[in-house]
Amino acid sequence: RNDIGIEFCVGAELEFMLYRPNKDGSMEPVDMSTFGTSTTLNEQEDFISALYDQLEQQDIQVELIHSESAPGQLEVVLRYSDNVLQLADDVVYARETVKNVAKQYGMKALFLPKTSMMAAGNGGHLHFSFKEVGSSRNAFSHSSQPTGISKKGQSFLEGVLDHLSSILSFSIPTVNSFRRVGPGCWTGSTLGWSTEDKDSPLRVCVDLNTQQVSNVELKLSDATANIYLELAMILSAGMEGLKNEKVLRPMMTNENALPLPQSLQESLDCLKNDELLLSVLGNDLSTAYIAVREMEAQTESTLEEEVAAALSRA
Repeated sequence: RNDIGIEFCVGAELEFMLYRPNKDGSMEPVDMSTFGTSTTLNEQEDFISALYDQLEQQDIQVELIHSESAPGQLEVVLRYSDNVLQLADDVVYARETVKNVAKQYGMKALFLPKTSMMAAGNGGHLHFSFKEVGSSRNAFSHSSQPTGISKKGQSFLEGVLDHLSSILSFSIPTVNSFRRVGPGCWTGSTLGWSTEDKDSPLRVCVDLNTQQVSNVELKLSDATANIYLELAMILSAGMEGLKNEKVLRPMMTNENALPLPQSLQESLDCLKNDELLLSVLGNDLSTAYIAVREMEAQTESTLEEEVAAALSRA
């Protein structure tokens, strides 16, 4: 944005689980691997290679494909881009490509936020940084600051934090989304930020090579979000922080962490009182969006019903 002198850079992580039919026709994860094992990578090598080739042919820049925490779970990391709209398009196309390549290999790919209360869920984490207009330098970082975050980076973070309770109605916008959230779930469940804490909703990341702050990761995000609306809300909140030069609150601790909405309806109630985000949406879209999501909140299905429905249509 030229009016605030920066260009945003965004990256995305797409988590999903692979299922295949058993002899009796029931669907099960392709393996029972746990965090960090090479099982899924080794056993699904052909699928992963085909997926990478298909994404590359679409000019979707892949930084990494790796195994994750849940049985049969993989993550595709899309490379940072300063073309935010193109990145959003790439997220949509990448998810469709994952589903179709999985189908070619006799599997189904589920991006459902939660498939079992006994296993990790599927996130859609987003990473944000920015650079000064006309410069290639990462302006989110500045070594002179005690936090390692530049003053503009701090204001951006505070802007997002000020509106995070409302943003959740876009970033984790389903009943199932909130099943993935809680202490120890590596999503963050209280309002705050921290450096390299996977249980913080806004995790400030540090480059392993330079030991300098590189970006901030929003962990309360999944594939049920409309990526276009989600990014619009997050960046609008961050820009408000930048324009008003908001001062970043202290790093989150057990003593100063504030509660976040515990349900979709609670987040929607916050959105109804959020003048900034409502103004970005406009009256017609905000009315329609809230109505649709409130219907989602009021027509809760069981986890088993949602998984069965997802597997039948994946």
